[in-house]
Amino acid sequence: DGAVTLEGNYLRELAHPHAGRATFASSDPRLDAIFAAAGQTFRQNATDIFMDCPSRERAGWLCDSFFTARVEANLTGAMAVERNFLENYAQPAKFPGLVSGMLPMCYPMDPSKGRYIPNWAMWFVLQLEEYESRTGDRELVDQLRPKIEALFDFFTRFENSDGLLENLEEWVFVEWSKANELVQDVNYPSNMLYAAALDSASKLFGREDWRVKADALRSTINDQAFDGTFYRDHAVRLSDGELDIRPDRTEVCQYYAFFFRVATPDSRPKLWRTLVEEFGPHRRETKAHPAIHPCNQLPGNMLRIEILSRNGETANIYDEAIGYWHSMAMTTGTLWEHDQATASCNHGFASHAAVVLHRDILGIRSIDYQEKSIVFSLPDNPLRHCRGSLPTPDGDIIVEWNRDGGDPQIALPPGWRAQE
Repeated sequence: DGAVTLEGNYLRELAHPHAGRATFASSDPRLDAIFAAAGQTFRQNATDIFMDCPSRERAGWLCDSFFTARVEANLTGAMAVERNFLENYAQPAKFPGLVSGMLPMCYPMDPSKGRYIPNWAMWFVLQLEEYESRTGDRELVDQLRPKIEALFDFFTRFENSDGLLENLEEWVFVEWSKANELVQDVNYPSNMLYAAALDSASKLFGREDWRVKADALRSTINDQAFDGTFYRDHAVRLSDGELDIRPDRTEVCQYYAFFFRVATPDSRPKLWRTLVEEFGPHRRETKAHPAIHPCNQLPGNMLRIEILSRNGETANIYDEAIGYWHSMAMTTGTLWEHDQATASCNHGFASHAAVVLHRDILGIRSIDYQEKSIVFSLPDNPLRHCRGSLPTPDGDIIVEWNRDGGDPQIALPPGWRAQE
């Protein structure tokens, strides 16, 4: 009962205020639509922490944050949200309800029945290495050192006689695909990630023993998992104690191998050319390699783009960026968690497409915020022209090129330099 007098109403938008500072424009409107969708996806998922999506899952998940953090640097020229995100993990002395040594799969949170994703804790280490490179924030890195050391102490209890992680507990997550059904007893993608996390931690904290362990892991994985054509996903411990390497092979397992440097184009040239030429967004139509279970968006498609970029396959990235993301951009104006509109059609990690467009389509191959330098390389793609800008604390980086004549134009903030 009672009466209410409404004196005024308003709508307040909760979104990152600076996500529109970066620009991208090209001769292909499909790419421009993808960039706009990536910007919308980021700004709605990066307020005080990096989120998965602004409606269903307003929480800060690891792994996703590895990719979204890169986007913050590109679109805003700052790393304020990333620092908030990582600092949350540094603050508590321990995480109540979680097994000692493990990091929460997302935080702040109350772990439901102690549930965690061991893989996501490894992605945290990879992100921390990139964060230090972006910011030079050694203070926060050192503050997190005890938690990283406790994490690797935790993982040692799962190492088998070969040094591989075996029978990881709780939610072992590789990807939203068949790969998530192949995670026991020895999961090779998880061990590829483990090797990479050890490498990152070794660089951060000068632990040579972790680097040696990472090298040994990669060697063992190559000995066991590679069948001569593709990498296999898992092995099962038999009742007689022998390890039975199962024949199951997934697309994402191949991308894990190359992304985490278990394989390289030089060490596995045939597999590399097969992946470049016969896999990608069009495999559903071509039906190539039907025995290899297809990957999904999180993180398989993104890992594929990353290994193509690392090895200069910019012509492929032009086609595949459109193949993976254009329909998403046109359907919802945002980018998705899955390659189908089944859940979370506005997923923070997917905004990494903006990084791809600046790096692989425009040609700003890397940005060193500490040394104040960029690496530019004119990409191999059919665009007639392309222009983009990225903010920094010192001003905007602006790159423009036109294939109809003239050299690429690069304008940098004072004190910055470009190299090829």
